[in-house]
Amino acid sequence: MDMMTIGTAAFTAATASGSDLHSNLSSAFAGTSSSSLGSLTDYSNYPLARQGDRTYLRDPENLYPLPCDLPEIHRQSLRTLMLLRVLGGPFCNPHLANRPPKRVLEIACGSGLWSGLCHDHFARRGNPNVGFVGIDIVSIAPDLRRQGMSWQFKRHDLRRPRLPFPDDYFDFVFIKDAGMCPASPAQQASGLSEPLRVLKSGGILEVWDSDWVFRSLLPNPAPARRSTSKEQEIADATATYTFSSATPFTRVQNKFLVDYNSWVEKSFDRRRLTALPCATIGLSFNSEVDLLEEVESRRVAIPLGDVRWEREGHSKDSNGRPRKALTAEQISIRRTALLTVIQMIEGLEPMLMEASGKGRDEWDRWWAAMTNDLFLKGGLAGGECLEVSAWWGRKR
Repeated sequence: MDMMTIGTAAFTAATASGSDLHSNLSSAFAGTSSSSLGSLTDYSNYPLARQGDRTYLRDPENLYPLPCDLPEIHRQSLRTLMLLRVLGGPFCNPHLANRPPKRVLEIACGSGLWSGLCHDHFARRGNPNVGFVGIDIVSIAPDLRRQGMSWQFKRHDLRRPRLPFPDDYFDFVFIKDAGMCPASPAQQASGLSEPLRVLKSGGILEVWDSDWVFRSLLPNPAPARRSTSKEQEIADATATYTFSSATPFTRVQNKFLVDYNSWVEKSFDRRRLTALPCATIGLSFNSEVDLLEEVESRRVAIPLGDVRWEREGHSKDSNGRPRKALTAEQISIRRTALLTVIQMIEGLEPMLMEASGKGRDEWDRWWAAMTNDLFLKGGLAGGECLEVSAWWGRKR
């Protein structure tokens, strides 16, 4: 499936429910400016607050640093569409293709876009009755039942010790882009215990995430050793790179991303968050050897721009042939990756300003220079990339 096909299906679902998203966000925000003294500390019923031009979780005990507003939902939607293309579909575990689940849980579901796309995937293959449940701390997901889905949303704070479901309840549990959540597998050694508790024996647990700091890929990296032919075919088609711990990277080259890396690592360290969730998630999966088997992973590097060593003819595909000029779709994938990175940095502005020590005027000058360099001056020719990973396993 190409980006256009995925995008059409996804945005049909997303835009059809746009008024629901806006209404749900408005409901979540309502009361945060109330004069009621109770609302000042009632973070459960009034979870959001304005900070500048954006809306954030206001609970001082919740360290999640990204906004919870429509611009962030749109960023996450773009990231989801891109991930589905570079990973080849809404999940990576090959067993689900022949054994569709009956009941699916999406943890930290946000707008529910992934659930809608996954439902469409199974429906096209003759399995339209897969049931989906989404949970998140803020109720912004639209009622996907209007689109013919079996869908249920539960509002839930993931910091609570237990998920609101019985043991052995789901056939498939999916978590995507939750690495900044304090209770995610990337942040807690026990981060997989509850997803595994509610997963049936033989069920699939899969986690996708992206690292929050950036590196530069060195020229002509070899394909990851364990990659399948299908994975390499997707990588070649999308002009991305499969990689492993042996793949050659270097420190990020772009001076503005050097600044960003320094500030985000400082900020995350203060908040006891990890800026490298992908590696930590792998450790969490490998620590569950008593409960998980057939643990596998995929790691993909998405260049953020027109890479110098590709342009000079030093890049080869998985068959050893020189890579051709980028196609329109490949350029679109890279631009989407860059756009979601810029939007992420914008969303992290309060945290990054604090870490940088910059005042408003100084920050605005840095921001203008950064966007000009990344968008207009070709400042990402050194192999700077977004690293994304998928981990999955089957419960014994």
